Amino acid sequence: MTQPRAIVPVQLAIGAGVIAISAVLAAGAFRFPPEMGFVILGAHVYPYAVAVFLGVVGLLLCYQAVTGGFRELADHSDEAARALPGGKSGAAWVTAGLLGVAVLINLIGFVLAAGLLFVCSARGFGSRRPVKDLAIGIALTLPIYWLFNAGLGVSLPPLVNAWI
Repeated sequence: MTQPRAIVPVQLAIGAGVIAISAVLAAGAFRFPPEMGFVILGAHVYPYAVAVFLGVVGLLLCYQAVTGGFRELADHSDEAARALPGGKSGAAWVTAGLLGVAVLINLIGFVLAAGLLFVCSARGFGSRRPVKDLAIGIALTLPIYWLFNAGLGVSLPPLVNAWI
C-alpha cells in the first residue's frame, strides 16, 4: 500500500499567493473604462488574460502542494543543486540585460532590445546558445509588439529603427 502524500504548507501558500495576485489583477482590469477608442481590443482584455493564466498556474501549484509537493524539488541532491546555473553571475547577466534594454531600446528598436534581454536572461540561467536565444527572443517579442500596437493602440518604440 502506498503512503499518502503529505501537504506541503509553504508550497500551498505559494500557490494561494499566485491565485491572490490573479484575483487582484482581475479586479484591477474590471476597473478599466469600457470605451475602446481606436483599438481592436479593450484595455481590460490583456490583464484578464494574464489573470486567468496566473489563476490556472496558481491552481496547478496548489494541486502539486496537496499531492506531495513540487516534484522537481525532491529530485535534486545537494550536489545537483549546487551545479544549477544562476547565482551572482546569473543575476549579473539578467541585470546587464535590463540595463541594456534601457539604453538600447530607442537606438535599435523594441524587438531587438527585448531579444537581447532574452539572450542575457537565458545566459544568466545557463544557456550557451546566444544565436538560438536571440531567435527565440525575437519570436516571442514580435507578437507582443503587434498586440500592443494593433490590439491596444499603445505606441511602443519602433519595431526596428530605420538606420538598421
